[in-house]
Amino acid sequence: MRIFDIKIKKFLKSGKFIFISILVLGFFLRIYKLEELFLYGHDQDLASWFVKDVVINKHLRLIGQETSTQGIFIGPIYYYFLIPFYLVFDMDPIAGTVAITTLGLFSIFSFYYVFKKIFGEREGLIASFLFATSFYTVFNDREVVPTMPVIVWTCWYFYGLNQLLKNRQKEGFIILGVLLGLIWHINMALILLVPLIPIVSYLSGKRVSLKELSKGLLFIFIFSLPLIVFESRHNFVQTKSLFLSLTTDQYDIISGYEKFRQVIHLLSKDASGFIWGSFEIVSYETTFYLLILLFVILFVKGLIAIRHATLLSLWLIFYIGFFSLYSKILSEYYLNGTIFIWILLLTIGLSYFFTKKKYKSLTIASLVFFGFFNFNKFFSLNINKSGYLYRKAVVTEIKRDFQTRSFPCVAVSYITNPGYDLGYRYLFFLQEMHVNRPESGSPVYTIVFPLKEIFPVDKTFGAIGLIYPDYTRYTKENVEYSCSGENSNLTDPMFGFTN
Repeated sequence: MRIFDIKIKKFLKSGKFIFISILVLGFFLRIYKLEELFLYGHDQDLASWFVKDVVINKHLRLIGQETSTQGIFIGPIYYYFLIPFYLVFDMDPIAGTVAITTLGLFSIFSFYYVFKKIFGEREGLIASFLFATSFYTVFNDREVVPTMPVIVWTCWYFYGLNQLLKNRQKEGFIILGVLLGLIWHINMALILLVPLIPIVSYLSGKRVSLKELSKGLLFIFIFSLPLIVFESRHNFVQTKSLFLSLTTDQYDIISGYEKFRQVIHLLSKDASGFIWGSFEIVSYETTFYLLILLFVILFVKGLIAIRHATLLSLWLIFYIGFFSLYSKILSEYYLNGTIFIWILLLTIGLSYFFTKKKYKSLTIASLVFFGFFNFNKFFSLNINKSGYLYRKAVVTEIKRDFQTRSFPCVAVSYITNPGYDLGYRYLFFLQEMHVNRPESGSPVYTIVFPLKEIFPVDKTFGAIGLIYPDYTRYTKENVEYSCSGENSNLTDPMFGFTN
């Protein structure tokens, strides 16, 4: 019994126990109020439609949804990843949140593993804690979209580059080959980091082995096969669209120095959101420049090796340089590939201070405050009551009402801003509803979002309202005639979805 007690005490003090605790905490933050916080919208509806097309229509797809750049599509691997989860959950889109939670747990493990292997166990624990508890990364992991894995992709990319720096070319090129093959499937902005591979190969001081390089190229080919087949079948439409987007004006209203300032502002906003949660202790830009100062201090003190410092500097320069020159309107998620840099700097800095006896308590307090800042943001969040739970309730009510009145089909209209009328079609399909356009002559149910006094509704579901049809306008014969045609919900084209 004494030996058993000693082993328990030893385990409770070990890094494994601490990491398991971090993993459990990260898991809780990613499943808390799972249905309420599932912001089901157009992207999630498209993902469900993809799964339905593969599973029910038996249509093996080569592409996912169209991106914000016309003619360029997301690769299909994320959508295929969702399929087994949808099958377990009887094709309900809540399956997407379970799939992403699984990927989120893998991400927490990845930060622990990569930092432990490169820097040490203490760094692995700190990095995994920061990633597991930051409001920014928690909600990145809860967002059921193909771009969610960007941050964990960068973590493994750094690991692959580090293997090349250590002249472990076999493992390095295989990891990098897989990751490069996944770029089209995740986010094309990650291609900005490709030049780091030849630079790191040069910094390693060792000649590249063609044998090991060929293994990496093989993995690129395997994961890019859907793209290669699609392009060969469709006259290289995506290649042309990519070239066009890089060589023609993409209609951003700012350029030059103002665009550069915007890039710095968004980088700073992301970094500040990652660190402070809901508290803006200092301005966005101040946070950014403090992190740059931390980078310099860690480098001067020799805590970041010159090869790693060169790698991280170029990493940041490539992102800032490209998006300062690119004429496309910039979205914050394009810059998620830089979050890894801030995690690394904070991890190395906190780990260093933890080793100093007089700063150990301060370091622990800093981690506690980091958790406090981000937990406060998380648990004080105003829930946007227009997501999965509420949309599903609206659709269920429409079905209940029209079945009660023996309507063979319905029509649905929307009083909302452009874009917010999207994200319902798969839910209608799931309820096996025949849904026509409002002009069809079928009984019209009107969905209202957001609620406004000028649009009185009959029933509310969170922030969504429903107006029932004026039943006196419809005769049995006219409704049956309007329902005799095709189900528009199944046949009408869908924005971003290409058959």
